Amino acid sequence: MEKVKVCLVGCGWTGANHFNGYRAIPEKAEVIAVVARSDESRAKVEGWGVPKIYRSFDEALKDDEIDAVDICTPHYLHAEMLIGALEAGKHAIGETPACVTRAECEQLRIELWKHPDLKAATGHICRSWPTYAQAKRITSEGKIGGVFYLSSNYAHKPDPDEYPSARTWGRTPYARTRLGISYHSVDLLRWIAGDVDEVYGDYTPHARLAILNFKNGAMGKVFSSGAVVRPYIMSLSVYGDEGTIICWWEEDILHGHLHKSAEWTPESLETTPMHGRGSPEWQYEMENFVTSILEDKRPVCPLSEGIKTVETCLAIDEAMTYGIKVRVRH
Repeated sequence: MEKVKVCLVGCGWTGANHFNGYRAIPEKAEVIAVVARSDESRAKVEGWGVPKIYRSFDEALKDDEIDAVDICTPHYLHAEMLIGALEAGKHAIGETPACVTRAECEQLRIELWKHPDLKAATGHICRSWPTYAQAKRITSEGKIGGVFYLSSNYAHKPDPDEYPSARTWGRTPYARTRLGISYHSVDLLRWIAGDVDEVYGDYTPHARLAILNFKNGAMGKVFSSGAVVRPYIMSLSVYGDEGTIICWWEEDILHGHLHKSAEWTPESLETTPMHGRGSPEWQYEMENFVTSILEDKRPVCPLSEGIKTVETCLAIDEAMTYGIKVRVRH
């Protein structure tokens, strides 16, 4: 296979970003089909110049020319469509979250076991942000020693006119657990520190706080709020016994510092423009996915990792609901 031929399912804000990501790597991938059900969506896709437009997902799966399926639909459809794509013999990447219930986690694991030859990924976009990717490399290389605490704050009061597709995200109660969209923060911490053993947390009408105890002994915290009065923030702090990494947003740029002493002599990490505003992560994510197919490599976020993040978030929701510590079941 010289080039991966992709079918994009869903063409809202996220789907458009995915399409632009593939368009930036024409030597590796081509979007040859889109599933667009409404007339409005079809008119939008016609402007992209995609040769095939399907109204039905099942009809698209019968197209032998399609190598891979990219699913950018509402949360409650992700698991069903990922399963359908794998059963049809297609490589697949699904937007976050990978699924929304424990039963779907189990069903997806079965499909992965049945189709070991297919690449399946979850679109946890933070793993493709250069600043966070550098923080991951620094930590993995042991440059800050043993990690004992890490945290991420996700605070965002989105403008519905900027993210109109947000209206479809909560079509089922499972799509809006108490932690909400902060599964991005949970996945970011899991990527840095590994699997979580036990969780607990609390919430108010305006704030949610989750405490994560990792299997490697580290402790983590995720704060989430959709009621803040400030620009978008998704921060990362990683504390090791030989150094600290701090990543934060300033205006429209994600910055990062590596501290190796108590003096103000930090090393700056690579910066990243604001998510969705000229930032490169969509190209990196799509390129990573198609490269995993072309070169038989592990994606930066395999579907198995996306499932684990969902299982961690479901445990957090259970802990918040009953006010108890809950072990994460994988």
